[in-house]
Amino acid sequence: MLSLLLATLLAAVPQNALDSGQSALQAGDLSRAEQLFREYLKTNPNSAEALSNLAAVHARREQFTDAVPLYEKALKANPELIPVHFNLAVSLGRLQQYDKAAQHLRTFLKYYPAEPRAHQLLGLCLVETGDLTGAAAELEISFRENPRDGSILYALAYTQARAGNSDRAAELLARSEAIPSQANMIKGLMEYQRERYDQAQTFFEEVVKAEPNHAPALAALGRLNLLVNRDKEAIGYFERALKLNPADSESTYQLGVLYDRNGRSPEGVALLRRALSLRTNYPDPHYQLGRIAFQAKDYKTAVKELEEARRLIPDQEAIRLMLGRTYQALGREAEAKVEFAEVRRLKTEVIEKSRMRLESDSLMK
Repeated sequence: MLSLLLATLLAAVPQNALDSGQSALQAGDLSRAEQLFREYLKTNPNSAEALSNLAAVHARREQFTDAVPLYEKALKANPELIPVHFNLAVSLGRLQQYDKAAQHLRTFLKYYPAEPRAHQLLGLCLVETGDLTGAAAELEISFRENPRDGSILYALAYTQARAGNSDRAAELLARSEAIPSQANMIKGLMEYQRERYDQAQTFFEEVVKAEPNHAPALAALGRLNLLVNRDKEAIGYFERALKLNPADSESTYQLGVLYDRNGRSPEGVALLRRALSLRTNYPDPHYQLGRIAFQAKDYKTAVKELEEARRLIPDQEAIRLMLGRTYQALGREAEAKVEFAEVRRLKTEVIEKSRMRLESDSLMK
C-alpha cells in the first residue's frame, strides 16, 4: 500500500524539461531530447547538466564539432562534472584532436584511475600524437584489465613495436589472432627496430597491398624511404598517409623536413608549425624551425625556436650547437661560449660512455 502511494505521489510530480530530456535521451528519441534541453536552457543558460546532455545528443548524431563547445561550456559552468572530461575526450578524438583529448583523459583519470576504457583511449590518443612510451604504459594498464580484448592486444603490440620493444611486441603477437595485415604491420615494425630495413619494407608493402589506405603502413614506408634519402618516394608516402590521417604529428613533421630540403621551404615551415599544434612538447619541429630561420638569417626567430627546443631536450648536442651559432651571429658571445662548452661536455660524455661499454664488453668475453 505504501509503495503504491509513493508511486502515485511521484507520478504526480511534474518533470521539468531537463528531466524529460534525459528520459528522451535514454529512450533514444534524440529530436525530443534536443528540443527539451534547449527549452530548459532558455531559462537556465548556465546549467552544466543541460549543456552536457545537449552535447551528448550531438555526439550520438556524430556532430562532434557541435558537441565539443557544449561540453566545454558545461565544464566551465561546473568544473566538478568530471565525467564530462571523458565524453569531451571521445568527441575530440573523433575530430582527430588527439592532444586535447589526452589532456581531458588525464584529468578524468585523476579522479577515476581504475577506469580501463579511459586508459585505453588515452593510450590510443598518445599513439597518434607520437608519445609511444606514454601510450604503451596506458595500454598495458588497459590490457591487464581486459586481456581478452583483441583490439587492445593489437594496439599494445603495435605500440610496443613502434617504441622499439620488439620482444614484448612479439610476445603479444604470439598471443593474438590478428588478421594478416595487422600481423604484418607489427612484424614490419619489429624488423625496422632491428634495423633490418629490407625485411621491414616487405612486410609494410604486404600491408599496403592488402589495405591500400592503411595510413600507419604508408607512414612507415615514408620513414624507410626517408632513411635512405629516397626523398621523392618518401614524400609520396607521407602525403598519402596524411590525407588519411592528418593528425599524425610525426609524419607531418617528417614531411615538413622533406619539403624544406627539396626547395619547398614555405610549405615545410607550415607543416612544422602544424606538427607543433598536433603534439604538446614536441622538440624536433622547434629545432628544424630554428635551423631554417638561421639559414635565412632570421636570428630572432631562430633563437626563440632553438631555446624552446633546448628547454625540451637540454642534452641534445645538435640543438646546443645550433643555438650557440645563433648567439654568435647575434654578437651574444658569452651565451655562445656557454652553449659550445655544453656541446664539448656532451661529446666527452658520449665518448666516455662508449669507452666504458667497450671495456665492459671485453670483460664479459
